[in-house]
Amino acid sequence: MRRWRWATASAGLVVLVGGLVLFPAPARSVLAPFAACLAVLGVWATWPRSRAVAPYVGMVVGVLSLAVTAVHLAVFERGGEPGRNEGLWMLLEPVVTVVFVYLPVRWSPPRLAVLGGSLPAVGVAASVQRYMPGDELWEHVAGSLLWLLPSLIAGILAWYMRGVDTARERAVAEARHAQRLDLAGDLHDFVAHDVSEMVAQAQAVRMVLANGDPRLEEALERIEKAGLRALESMDRTVHMLRDAGEAAREPVGGLADLPGLVERFADGGRTRATLSAAVIPGVPREAAAVAYRVVVEALTNVRRHAPHASTVDVELALADGALRVTVTDDGTGEPRQSPRAHAGLGLPGLTERVEALRGSLDAGPHRPHGWRLTATIPLTADQE
Repeated sequence: MRRWRWATASAGLVVLVGGLVLFPAPARSVLAPFAACLAVLGVWATWPRSRAVAPYVGMVVGVLSLAVTAVHLAVFERGGEPGRNEGLWMLLEPVVTVVFVYLPVRWSPPRLAVLGGSLPAVGVAASVQRYMPGDELWEHVAGSLLWLLPSLIAGILAWYMRGVDTARERAVAEARHAQRLDLAGDLHDFVAHDVSEMVAQAQAVRMVLANGDPRLEEALERIEKAGLRALESMDRTVHMLRDAGEAAREPVGGLADLPGLVERFADGGRTRATLSAAVIPGVPREAAAVAYRVVVEALTNVRRHAPHASTVDVELALADGALRVTVTDDGTGEPRQSPRAHAGLGLPGLTERVEALRGSLDAGPHRPHGWRLTATIPLTADQE
């Protein structure tokens, strides 16, 4: 698609240069429409990357058109009859310039849309004054208002399309909200009930069977604590799904929770776990939450797929303005592609979370043996 855009923009440039040769006109009549055409071709060739700069390009085009009009009125004879070629370039200018009325209103934030769309519109409306005969004020006002109509039509169309998109996004958000409510109800009614029953069973076994056996007592205590943490996390998740206030939208875990997470993992089995974390101030809340989930998923996969691993190393570091989270285990056996990468929805879902923050996640075998998961999460202010 990008090559196709560049090809059509190149063809448009050839046509534009050909127009200069076939329809020559004074520079004062060609400058503004020629510049507007070049700007449109540039935006078209680089779309959608040029969406953010299109309003500023439009403002430059509008200012240039106003400047040409001002020089024309100050230097040249007012109301002169344009020649045939001048008339063609004169008609081309509003046709092309209204593109920069449409784009800001369609895509830009409201304030930028007003400014970015107004300057090209005013430039088009004023351009007719270069050739307006007569001294009556109402004639000049009527001429500019008439030439303002294409810009008004483009702005109204862009505003309508923007409203359609907003309505579509609102409908999608409402549908997702309804799905979240259904999911929250299922979590509360079924999953939380089963987990609470597991906790109750562990508590009952501790009271009846664990007397005199410290190892069994310790194991049952860990099961009970794990179940209580699961219930607590589920409760926060249910409140988050129901959008129950700002506090409910706090992430389940963050960087400050990693030491406790790694310690619990080490206490719960035979695998030794270490955490190496650099001091990284000012990590956005969302990035910290995703980093925590990366470590949770990695440690869970070690439990499921590498139970005989002797060590797991969790490392957090700052590299090129991004938070890098690396979890490496020394699972036995030569490194090979194993079902670990395809065992469930954990890694694909985690990859989506990381990529949503414009980051990347890689997981695969690690030599001489084991597995490594690496997530790179850019630290940007808009994640707050």
